[in-house]
Amino acid sequence: MPGETAAAGNPMLAMRRQWRRVLSLTALALGLLALLLLLVAGVARHGQTASPADNGFSLAGRVGVLVDPQGRLTLAQAIASPERFTPASGASVNLGYTRKTAWLRIVMAAPAGESGVREALLSLAPNFVDEIDVYVAQNRPGLTAADFVHYAMGDHRPLPADAVSGLENVVPVSLAPGHETLALVRIASGHSALSITASLYPPAHHTRRVTSGALLSGFWFGGMAVLAAIQVVFFLFDRKPFYILLAFSTCAAMMVYMGNLGVSRLWLFPHGGRGNDWFTGGSVWLGLFASGVAGASILELPRRHPVINRIFQGLACTGLVGVGFALADVHPEFAGPGYLVITTLSTLGMVMGIVGIDRNASGTRLRAAAYTILWCGLIITMVQRTGMLSLPNWVAHAYAVSCLVHTLLLTGSLAVRLRAAEALNKSMREQALQAAQAAERRAARLVETRTAELAEAKRVAEDALQAELDSQERQVRFMEVISHQYRTPLAVIRSNVDSIGLSLPPEDAANRGRLDRVRRGIVRLVETLEVNVARSRLHGAAFAPQMHAHPLADVVATAAARAGDMLSGRISLETTPAARRATIRADAEMLELALINLLENAVKYSVANGAPPVALACDATGADAVITVRDQGVGIPAGEIDAVTARAVRGSNAINTEGSGLGLSLVSRIVAAHGGKLHIDSIAGAGTTVTITLPLASQTDAAADPARAAITAS
Repeated sequence: MPGETAAAGNPMLAMRRQWRRVLSLTALALGLLALLLLLVAGVARHGQTASPADNGFSLAGRVGVLVDPQGRLTLAQAIASPERFTPASGASVNLGYTRKTAWLRIVMAAPAGESGVREALLSLAPNFVDEIDVYVAQNRPGLTAADFVHYAMGDHRPLPADAVSGLENVVPVSLAPGHETLALVRIASGHSALSITASLYPPAHHTRRVTSGALLSGFWFGGMAVLAAIQVVFFLFDRKPFYILLAFSTCAAMMVYMGNLGVSRLWLFPHGGRGNDWFTGGSVWLGLFASGVAGASILELPRRHPVINRIFQGLACTGLVGVGFALADVHPEFAGPGYLVITTLSTLGMVMGIVGIDRNASGTRLRAAAYTILWCGLIITMVQRTGMLSLPNWVAHAYAVSCLVHTLLLTGSLAVRLRAAEALNKSMREQALQAAQAAERRAARLVETRTAELAEAKRVAEDALQAELDSQERQVRFMEVISHQYRTPLAVIRSNVDSIGLSLPPEDAANRGRLDRVRRGIVRLVETLEVNVARSRLHGAAFAPQMHAHPLADVVATAAARAGDMLSGRISLETTPAARRATIRADAEMLELALINLLENAVKYSVANGAPPVALACDATGADAVITVRDQGVGIPAGEIDAVTARAVRGSNAINTEGSGLGLSLVSRIVAAHGGKLHIDSIAGAGTTVTITLPLASQTDAAADPARAAITAS
């Protein structure tokens, strides 16, 4: 709405509207309180008049009060001083919390028109007064203390054994026509409010009164117990502290009324004493603490109003101090300040409840109404208990009614809050589900996109691989063509060289030496072509070893011879007797190529240092063949040894030496294809040792191999 929009944009306007709301609801509460007080005052003024239901039994105008500050007035003095009694308001006396003693002088007469003696019951409520001494006698001149029948009651004394009074302070009296019955009642209550309301009624009404009171009490206790159980159930569903704190506050209120109605006296202290005073007083102040702590949580003060929350908590902790005073038997001395704290706390709770009203949350309105009603009931009860107005005892039950309504409304507000929380959780779950579904759809689209990208990347990679394979295939064909093209002229050259050698005389050593060097050059060139063609094939798609049994020494010797042709004989070969007897399963051509690569590298990186020839050794130990190539060349830096077997990787100290970085990579692949292991030991500047370990062929494998069988037979 426009007004709400303007208030939302103007903080001062919103604050003024909030305070107007506070003042209006406060005025409503005060008006309700005034109405209740007027009603109570009217009942107090006219409640003791006779009514048809009372059958003429009325104490209106027949009760006098005498206050004994020192508590030393005796029965004889009370009998002798009727003029000292002042008329009571109605049939009640209420001095609040005091250690004084009060006397009541009650004059009773039979209803007009009665011809016989009427039995009646004199009731004195409430039942938590410490000591009540009732003295009853026929009213006549010259009465003495011996003429009175004494009834000792009060919660400091044992429960009466008769069935007439029960928990109520009830005294049977006989009313004779034309005669008055006098009752002198001494009241002392140093640990609770000194408040007594006297009533007279026929015995026939007693059952109805007791039953009605029991039903009302049972209704109240049952309602509070059900609400406490509901609050605990709420806590089990939604683990918020205010549910259990409200249940604690509800149980504390029930404890207060267990003391006020005499339930605690019946169950816990049937023999009298101060136990019921401790229980009742302690329950009152424990209830203050419980309601304060629960109120701070329910009103969300820690989050909304931290300063008010600290005040609330401080006032609530006053209740714990009050428990100590009650247990120390100084409850009346604490009652004045304690009731001021209760008034302040309840007023603050009402105001904060009103301030916290949110028109979009019905639970906040229920909460504000709950604290407003509780405030009204507390004010009325304290007015009666403290004796500010002479009100009958039943007025004090305003707190009980307001407490029940307050608890009911608060439970309802929490139920609304719980339902709103469930609705919010449901909404959040739905939003989370929608978000998850949207994320799933986005993920599906992303998967599709990535799948398409991967498919495209795969196609590009396959095309690149195919191009690489085609390139390697072309390289192999090129090398084969070169080899073929070179073979024919080299064969012609070799044939002519041989013819020239045949034509030379034996003594022409110089020319024969020149021809030998030409022959060696031709052999080296042919071997170089063959090795490069083999390398090209192995770098291509033809890396598939053909495994057969071969003598270890023959494979190593052939590789040394081929490498010697290529490298001008800078190789020394050492073969042990065990190696000469050993057989391996291998692709001889492929393994020879691996050894040639190692020997070529060793010679290439040793020439610059003027090192001695490269050492090639083979041995057989146990089930393994061990082939070692050792040089004293430039070596490999320690941190680069593991990396040099990768494709196109060279040592950092080999940059100035021609090479492609493919030799050790090819060796590593060949050794792995033969099920062997390659190990490199190197010291930069001192040389390198490469060790190949291959598994030896078993006797069964050697016998089953046709090539090996043919060699053995020959």
